[in-house]
Amino acid sequence: MNATRPVSRRPLVLWLPLWCAVVLSAAAGCVTDGERLRAASFEPSAPMVTVTPVEIDEVLYNPGMGFADFHFGFGHPPPADRYPRSTVAYFRWSWADLEPAEGHYAFDFVDRIIEQAKAKGERLAFRIVAEYEQGSPRWLLEKGVASIKETDGIFPDYNNPLFLEYHEKLIKAFGERYGASPEIDHVDIGSVGCWGEWNTACCLPEQRPQCQAFFPSEGNQLRITDWYFRYFPQVPLVSLHGGQLKYGAERGAGWRGDCFGDYGYFTPTWNHMEHAYAPVLRDPVIGEAWKRGPVQFEVCGVMQDWQDKGFDIDRILQQGLDWHLSVLNAKSAPVPEAWRSKVEQFLKKMGYRLVLREFSHQAEARAGGPLVLQSRWENVGVAPVYRPWPLAYRLRNESEQVMAQWTSGADLKRWLPGEPYLVEETPAIPPDVPAGVYHIDVAVLDEAGRLPLVDLAIAGRRADRWYPISRVMVRE
Repeated sequence: MNATRPVSRRPLVLWLPLWCAVVLSAAAGCVTDGERLRAASFEPSAPMVTVTPVEIDEVLYNPGMGFADFHFGFGHPPPADRYPRSTVAYFRWSWADLEPAEGHYAFDFVDRIIEQAKAKGERLAFRIVAEYEQGSPRWLLEKGVASIKETDGIFPDYNNPLFLEYHEKLIKAFGERYGASPEIDHVDIGSVGCWGEWNTACCLPEQRPQCQAFFPSEGNQLRITDWYFRYFPQVPLVSLHGGQLKYGAERGAGWRGDCFGDYGYFTPTWNHMEHAYAPVLRDPVIGEAWKRGPVQFEVCGVMQDWQDKGFDIDRILQQGLDWHLSVLNAKSAPVPEAWRSKVEQFLKKMGYRLVLREFSHQAEARAGGPLVLQSRWENVGVAPVYRPWPLAYRLRNESEQVMAQWTSGADLKRWLPGEPYLVEETPAIPPDVPAGVYHIDVAVLDEAGRLPLVDLAIAGRRADRWYPISRVMVRE
């Protein structure tokens, strides 16, 4: 018997404020903002059973959240007791590395990194850089694109028409290859400036005036940003602080800062946290970008530097949570021993964390008939899911056979922190399911809807990552 069956369903997802009482019945409703939210019109034909799963307090190593494995330490990370297990493999690659000869793209190299990351339980995130060391390929510069040598490499003329023409070809090629790939966690809207950070910090204009002239005009900045949205339509995108941050946020990108934790790293009179990041977040579009795209940070220095400089780790970590951080690149450098318990607690809150609070269903149902399923969820993390991962249910017998499986109509990307979500479904039980008692399992699946992908913050996870929630009697 097939493990997955077609199903007719009438999904209803209600987003309810915390103060609203939820009554789990088919006619339940709640008045909020002057609008009455009503459940589906059916009436259960049998008494309802309600179960309350047990919430757990463990670090969850789910995709799209947690610590990043930086490329400098990708092949030799610190041991697990000195650096948290990573869920993201973060790389920055120069254009010269990705297109060493005109039209010849290093897809094989990137594919090998993806496979290595998968073997470590990670998804790839990357940034394309046109500066740093060689940066832009020599073949391009030899076509007549001007450049200047600076402290960390070669700074090209981003306004040169040839630069723009060939750079769009590069982004298009990599977008066509990876722009819909579930193996990619996110992509930085990079390309511009020192280290792809959209600045001239490595090429100070007062020392090298050409840098300012070579930096892309606002029109060209928008063009480059547009290419990422056009060619990476299904991958979460991250705008760099200093770039076209508001423009990217308006189109659904998250944002990233590359000097997280700086409360005086370079000078006591200026720091990134208070003087660079906080001011831009006062713009409501940027301040709420986390609702649509992920917030990512890279630490300033490494955490050991923070401890050596006397930084307040509690203040830093709490600020990350307040800014709805999903992924932190701590540069694969050991976490100071005295701070490891604090970092572990931090990991329990960053990103998304889905708790099934209550699950109700008919005590009995008939083969070929509907099965009423009602579930109440809460995201107790600080950010939503950014991928279209489906919520799913299945019926499983005592012999471990899956007799039916259904995909919910719920959109997990809309499950913001601090709001309860009531999901109601009426899937049809296949008519050939034999009479008997069946387990009802729940899971969040991968994009293809094949395998469980996300660990929930409840007890009972099976080896196959499904969660047995209750049992139902199916009658003929």
